[in-house]
Amino acid sequence: MGPPRPGLCAARQFGQMKDRMDQDAQLQPAGSPSTPRLRFVKLSATGNDFVVFDNRAGQVDHHRHREWCSWLCHRRLGVGADGVILVQRSSVADFSYVHINPDGSLAEMCGNGSRAVAFFAQAEGIAHSPLRFEICGQIYSARVQGTRVITTFVPPGPPRLDLGLADEPFLSEGGFIDTGVPHYVLFAEDVQGLDLLALGRKYRYHPAFAPKGTNVDVVQVLDPHRLRMRTYERGVEDETLASGTGAVAAAIITHKRRGCISPVTVHVPGGELEVGFDQTLHTVTLAGEVGMVYEGFVRAPQ
Repeated sequence: MGPPRPGLCAARQFGQMKDRMDQDAQLQPAGSPSTPRLRFVKLSATGNDFVVFDNRAGQVDHHRHREWCSWLCHRRLGVGADGVILVQRSSVADFSYVHINPDGSLAEMCGNGSRAVAFFAQAEGIAHSPLRFEICGQIYSARVQGTRVITTFVPPGPPRLDLGLADEPFLSEGGFIDTGVPHYVLFAEDVQGLDLLALGRKYRYHPAFAPKGTNVDVVQVLDPHRLRMRTYERGVEDETLASGTGAVAAAIITHKRRGCISPVTVHVPGGELEVGFDQTLHTVTLAGEVGMVYEGFVRAPQ
C-alpha cells in the first residue's frame, strides 16, 4: 500500500487506511502466529522518523519494554526509527506521551517527536487542533495545519555562553541551552564536511555535561534569518536528519551570539524547520512538515 498523497487530504487517507487495516486485523484467527498484534504508524517529521502507538489501553509498559522499543528502532532488525512514541491518557491535557530513544533511554522532550505525535493525535481522532499534550510533567501545545505542525515550547532555560570548551581551530563556541533537552551549539564556516560523529561523541560525553550528557549541534550562519545545522543526538548516538529541539537551540544561541532575527529557517539534512521566538524567549515555536511513511502491525511485547 503506497503512502498518501501529500496535502490536506493526508489525514483523511490516513483514517481510511487505518479502517482497512483494523478490518484486516479482525480476520486473523485466534491463536495465529500474528496475534496478539499492535498497530503502529511510522511518521517522518522533517526526516526524524518515529514509530507511534496509541497506547491509551496500556499494552506497552515503557518501564518493562524498553528493550522491545530499542529493537523496534533498529534499522536492520526492527522497523527502524529515531524513537518510539507511546500516546497515553492524561488528566491535565488532551493526552500524554512517552518517547523512548533507540538506546532504551527516555527523552524528556523531542521537538520533531512532538510535532509527529500531534499529527498522529489529530489523524486518529484522539484530539483536535489546537491541542495540548503532556510529556515528563510539562504541558506543550500544538496546531496541526494539514501536514504542517507547529509546536509551542515551554520557555527554555537560560543560555550559558562562556563554557570555553571548544578547542578545534575550525569551530567556535556558541553555548549551551536546555530547550526541553540539553544542547551544546558550535559554529562552523561550513558544516558539510565535518566529522560530526567524532565531534558529537567528544562533546556529548564531555565532563562539563555530566552525568546526563548533551546533544551536539554544529551551525553555519547563512544570513540573519537562515541557518544550516547538523546534529548528533543523545539517545540515538548518531547523526539524525533533523532535531527540533536542536533547531530551537541553534536559533536562540545564534540570536544571542550573532544577532539572528525571528523567524529563523533552519536547514537540516531532512528539510527545513522554522523557529519563532519573542525577545523575552517566553514564546518559542517550532514548525515543519510531518508525513506518514507507512503503518502496520507488530507482535506485542511479552
